[in-house]
Amino acid sequence: MTVPLVAHCHLGLGKLYRRTGQRDQAHEYLGIATTMYREMDIGFWLEKAETDLTHLSQ
Repeated sequence: MTVPLVAHCHLGLGKLYRRTGQRDQAHEYLGIATTMYREMDIGFWLEKAETDLTHLSQ
């Protein structure tokens, strides 16, 4: 069972790693958050996680 709180934690860790320049870790956690939000069909947060992944690629 996927829990929204766990997905939010992954999103937060991904954002933290992105801000500190740890791109590999950021990509891992943002990818996990994106997958979890997609599985739970939580579009609002999925969009935010996907946006962060896009910014990471730039």
